[in-house]
Amino acid sequence: MRSRSTKHIPFLAVTCFVLTACGIHPLPDDVTGLSTYNIVRQIRCETRQAVIDSLFTYLTSEANHDAGKVDDRSRQIGLSFQQLYNTNPQTIRQFKPDALSGFSKVVIGLLWSTGIAYNFDLNMVIVNNVDPSMKILRTLPQSGFSLGLQGSFDRQRGNERSFTVTDNFGNLINKTDARYCKDKIVEANVVYPIAGKVGMERAVDDFLVLALFGNLAGSDSKDVTAVKGPPTMVDQLEFKTTVSGTVNPSVTFSPGGPDFHISEAALGVTNSRTDTHKLTVGLYLDTSGVKQIEKARADIFLGLITAAGGPAEQGAATAVDQFLKQKIFRGEN
Repeated sequence: MRSRSTKHIPFLAVTCFVLTACGIHPLPDDVTGLSTYNIVRQIRCETRQAVIDSLFTYLTSEANHDAGKVDDRSRQIGLSFQQLYNTNPQTIRQFKPDALSGFSKVVIGLLWSTGIAYNFDLNMVIVNNVDPSMKILRTLPQSGFSLGLQGSFDRQRGNERSFTVTDNFGNLINKTDARYCKDKIVEANVVYPIAGKVGMERAVDDFLVLALFGNLAGSDSKDVTAVKGPPTMVDQLEFKTTVSGTVNPSVTFSPGGPDFHISEAALGVTNSRTDTHKLTVGLYLDTSGVKQIEKARADIFLGLITAAGGPAEQGAATAVDQFLKQKIFRGEN
């Protein structure tokens, strides 16, 4: 005959399985089905695709060409590589910024010179609470006596995994095999965001625009009014997901006679899992990129649109130029 404690083992096993809450060593795999390696791989591939999209958007945009931001030669190179890439993604590894000319060479050279670091802080906490209760009743001829008993068996386990991965935009394109990212470009995951698309395209575009047109500075100076160091930008994303559930099966008996009997019994099971994931992304321009920016900034701030007329006309042209500068990587005509 099985003991009373073993009768509940199948039930508890099912509860733990449903809530993924009985792991001794909590990991992202438990909920997403993705290993830490594959989470990193997806975000690296999302970044690589964002860089490729920015490259093609900038070079092939008709608006950029008409505004003088991309010359004829550079646009033709962009269109050719875009067509090749759509047919065979491996061909993008043959792209070289030195083949470009004019302002296009500066912009894509900046793209190639950008480094990126991803710091992952994955924190997972599991709570398993078992709170059984029992009511004992003794029925007498003219009265009754009852006794309530309650116990608890509460457990909590956690794991924090932290590490940093680094990349270079040029290497992501030229040295990363396209097969590495096959089927790794996924959609946003609203339930478990770290396992889906996290929005790297905006981080890439905003860094490039700020570095080119916003006089983005480094972070190595304590004096915020002093512009020192290579352009740097950091985004910190935080995602928190909590999964919880309660199971409280109970049994009610109809005792009779003068002896003590169990009149009610309940098994309160509460399981929860809270995952807090932080992704800190840092973008940094290396020395060669800084030199390109310094050489080009005079032309950048003079404006890329040539307009004739008086102060009013020139002012209007400058306003248009500033507006178009914000869109050079977004493909809007």
